[in-house]
Amino acid sequence: MRIKSIDIKNFRSYYGENNHFEFSDGLTLILGDNGDGKTTFFEALEWLFDTTSERANLSNVSEMRKSKLEIGEHDEVYVAMTFDHDGEKMVEKSFSIVKTGHDTYSVSNASYHGYETNGIERESVDGKQLITRCYDSFIRRFSMFKGESDLSVFDNAASLKTLVDKFSDIHKFDGLVANTDSFEQKANKALLQEMKSDDKISKETKSLELQMTRLSGEIQQNKEDIKDKKDAIATFSSNLNKLEQNQETSEKYRDIQERLKTKTSKKTQLMATIKKKDYNHCLLDEYWILAPFGDVLTEFKQKCAALSKERRVQEKNFDKQQAAAKAKLETIKEIQGALVNGATELPWYLPNQETMEDMINDHICKVCGREASEGSDAYNFMVHRLEEYRAHVEAKCKRDAAIKSIDEESLFKNDYITELHSLSISLSGPEESKIFGISGEIDDWLNLVALRKNELKDVEEDIQDLQDEKARILIQAGNVSESLLESQFNDIKGWYEQKERASVRLSQLEDELENNISKMDELKEQMNNLNPANSQVKILKKVHKVLEEINKAFFRAQKDNLRRFLTELEKRANEYLDKLSANDFHGTVRLVQTANDSTEIHLYSSNGTEITNPSGSQKTVMYISVLFAISDFTQEKRDEDYPLFFDAATSSFGDSKESDFYNVIDKIDKQCIIVTKDFITRGKVREEDINKLTCSVYRIKKVDGFDQTNMATIRTIINKIK
Repeated sequence: MRIKSIDIKNFRSYYGENNHFEFSDGLTLILGDNGDGKTTFFEALEWLFDTTSERANLSNVSEMRKSKLEIGEHDEVYVAMTFDHDGEKMVEKSFSIVKTGHDTYSVSNASYHGYETNGIERESVDGKQLITRCYDSFIRRFSMFKGESDLSVFDNAASLKTLVDKFSDIHKFDGLVANTDSFEQKANKALLQEMKSDDKISKETKSLELQMTRLSGEIQQNKEDIKDKKDAIATFSSNLNKLEQNQETSEKYRDIQERLKTKTSKKTQLMATIKKKDYNHCLLDEYWILAPFGDVLTEFKQKCAALSKERRVQEKNFDKQQAAAKAKLETIKEIQGALVNGATELPWYLPNQETMEDMINDHICKVCGREASEGSDAYNFMVHRLEEYRAHVEAKCKRDAAIKSIDEESLFKNDYITELHSLSISLSGPEESKIFGISGEIDDWLNLVALRKNELKDVEEDIQDLQDEKARILIQAGNVSESLLESQFNDIKGWYEQKERASVRLSQLEDELENNISKMDELKEQMNNLNPANSQVKILKKVHKVLEEINKAFFRAQKDNLRRFLTELEKRANEYLDKLSANDFHGTVRLVQTANDSTEIHLYSSNGTEITNPSGSQKTVMYISVLFAISDFTQEKRDEDYPLFFDAATSSFGDSKESDFYNVIDKIDKQCIIVTKDFITRGKVREEDINKLTCSVYRIKKVDGFDQTNMATIRTIINKIK
């Protein structure tokens, strides 16, 4: 089958009906950047080829077309393919869509239409049957690959054998071997029946038959045991290969894990140091808020000392003023109490007020005993003396009050300056040293934190480097799990011992089988050497012998032909492998038959070492080489060809390998359709690389000006570059 063209209408981003691709007989490239519609093209083909469901999916309808439909208006969605397969044919899968409301739509079931040219006339045929006949699901499984991961279809142990059987005549031997084996068993049964009825050899025949039946059971059990042991040895070998392959990787992995553990622990310690202090709490709890107050404290102390000194000066002057005032009062007292002749005056309180009043009332001087009538000099003297007494008491009270007022008068009513001075003194010494040390403490801490942050940055960079190295090791290890790499490979010794025991037992079983087959041959020889009396037995013996030899011949031919076919297929695959990896290491493909008669693909170095974990690009090229070889054999042995579809098959390739790959594919006489974003850099096609190829090239691209949030504005357009 050779695809000539594909037409797409209203399928997702392929709006309208002018979406047409024409394909050459060789390579056709469909180039598109991310989101341009590459995968949609591939899925449109998958939808076309899917004959298992007729249910239409509204999500396959172009959002742009849906947005332009009026209520009641309808349109169709289809994907059509024109191809050559014993004449030109066409198949189309389609369904209709109707807008039934503001945002509601109805879709019909998908239907198939097929057409093929019969002579000069074009006839309508069933589309499903046409696809099944020309490009059945089994073929598609080995010709359509969505990404590199799909190539792992060959990882299924029986898939390659099934494919070989499908595309070669090897499978015809299955029926021949089965038939001749059945004929041989029937002939043997008839022979034994006749021999047991022959009186001459009946007894020996029954005895030999009994021995052969028992021995046949042992041989069958030997074969089953041998198969089990081979499977076990294969499992042990596979596990040991993985372990041995990854032993060095595991050691590196564990070393990285230990270093990661150490670095992570150091990171935790550094982060704990950095977060040790709560700066908000330190402002008050550790007096960090006082850090800028050192100069303020110094100025505060200076001002307190100046105020204290000024107070002392003012208090001294005040005390002098008070003393002078008191002295003045005393002087006045002395002047007022002095006599004319300088004699000493009697105390002012003698006689006292009560005595004077009593003498005046009694009109007698009780000091000298003389009468002192009212108006007399003595009486007037006493009255004058009483008045003096009263004036003196009054003056004394005033003077005492003045003195008391002087004593009570204070220059500073409060002790604020004293308190400030005391506070200044209390803030001196250790407290002052502590305040002045806060800034240094903060600086020291911040410098330590800055140093730890730099260390933390270095540790985090080391951790990232180790994690990157760990990721690279895991990538190189392929499908090996971290838990396997974490293990200490304690079971290697046990697996070696089990494999050795299984190998020894396999050797014993093979010896037993060989011995039992030898015994069986001897019994058969004895059976053949029996001389029957019945001539019918002699004829049946000859018939059985002929059928037995024919059965052996077909069985040997089946094995030999399969091996020759696989050898030829292997050779062709390696030719493609050489071409596709001309400038890179690629190894050698080997098609290995397993114990259950399936076939596996392996990659070996020229020194005989199996490459158990090939890189992504090595595995991709290996699988593609086998695909091309199988495709060649299909064309040669069945006069039938089919296209190969690849979507992003070279994602693991480097630029140089990618260029070599396309240059080789371009020169191969095989229809390949590759959807890729290769040859596109920053949204532009690398024309200088494209011009080196001779194949057909399409560029698919979103129409500019679309709304990034509205699917209805997305439309893929197709431009044929060459």
